[in-house]
Amino acid sequence: MRILAINAYHGGSHRDFLQHWISHSCHEFTVLTLPPRHWKWRMQHAALTLATEVEQHSASGARWDVLFVTDMFDLTTFLGLVRKEITDLPRIVYFHENQWTYPVPENEIRDLTYGFINLKSAISANALWFNSDFHRREFFQGSAEFLQRMPDYASVDVLKPLQQKSSVRPPGISSLAENTRERKSGPIQILWVARWEYDKNPEQFCDAVAQLDTQGVDFRLSVLGQSTPEIPDCFLELKSQFADRIDHWGFLESRSDYQRALQASDIVISTAWHEFFGISILEAVEAGCLPVLPNRLSYPEIFAEAPECFYDGSTEALVAKVMEYSQLLQLDQGATAFHHRLKKICLRYHWERVARMLDEGVLECSRSRHA
Repeated sequence: MRILAINAYHGGSHRDFLQHWISHSCHEFTVLTLPPRHWKWRMQHAALTLATEVEQHSASGARWDVLFVTDMFDLTTFLGLVRKEITDLPRIVYFHENQWTYPVPENEIRDLTYGFINLKSAISANALWFNSDFHRREFFQGSAEFLQRMPDYASVDVLKPLQQKSSVRPPGISSLAENTRERKSGPIQILWVARWEYDKNPEQFCDAVAQLDTQGVDFRLSVLGQSTPEIPDCFLELKSQFADRIDHWGFLESRSDYQRALQASDIVISTAWHEFFGISILEAVEAGCLPVLPNRLSYPEIFAEAPECFYDGSTEALVAKVMEYSQLLQLDQGATAFHHRLKKICLRYHWERVARMLDEGVLECSRSRHA
């Protein structure tokens, strides 16, 4: 199949997803992208900008079998600007995120314009792919709540056919050889891999680290992830208080350096209030980390076969789980078997498998569109 793939915000996980899929896919891709900045402007202008580019390709003789776009693109407007042979293509929208529930900065009011663009794009598509079932449910709940608030002509019945054409198509991770690092006695290596923003709940992570210190747990820290100009106060305090225990601090530009930091760690912690999938956690687990996860978001569906990963959301339970893992690792009582089960979970998300699932989804969409 020849796929016209439009990525209007070509950066981060959006870029990685498309690049990895293409490298493992049996299909042919034409990729049109825009830089990953000014996301609100991208959602407003990208349809017009890229419609012009698509027209140029079409005039030069390019032809496609399927149209693939992401949630950062106004598909409805785009379809009104392109020739009929493009509007006749089977259309897939991939939801990395949605603007009903993506966390807005503190003290900022959500602009519902962008969630409505997501909803209209979903209506215009033949297939909706979500990176997790948690995300799929959030999108439809957010859409229903929006429509119920509108004064008239906003029946929630419009959502029923959308649910029927939606499915879960998770992103993939790169497969790694077995982590050959031997666990030696000494401090446990604790890892943070989330963005340094409030929706990832860094305050709880810092509180947990302080409690672990009070409990006499011997640990070292790697605090990775993308930071912002305004570093959370709790992270500044953490860096000051535990400067002599920090091995890595901040975003690692080199992918190989990042991978080595993951493989050198023992335990990865999430305290997130919001996350649509959690690929960084899965990558850390693939690298050999034991996960400590709140029993919410997409984590229960990803790690359903490893219920011992979860804590109830309280800091006390988080600390208890880390201490339990610390004993497990120091004594090697069951750690090997646990790692093996986690590896089996990760295997389902290796790009070699995920790309096949995405490729099959393209064929299914094409068949159903032309049935």
